Amino acid sequence: MADATLIYGLATLGTGVLGLSIRYCFKSKCEDVSLCFGLIKIHRDTESEVKAEEMELSRPKMENVKSENNLGVV
Repeated sequence: MADATLIYGLATLGTGVLGLSIRYCFKSKCEDVSLCFGLIKIHRDTESEVKAEEMELSRPKMENVKSENNLGVV
């Protein structure tokens, strides 16, 4: 019984570490990210990601437009 608990715990820990590592790669602003001595390598085009974020922030959100219309602002 204790052996199964240990295996489940280690599997959960390993999955969590792997998930956090992948999250780090995608949240990083670096163009090239390498983890685990080159086992995981990610190359990203950061310029297009920044442009996409800027476009998303510049668009008015539908929630803001709805709340302004409810207040009588046209």
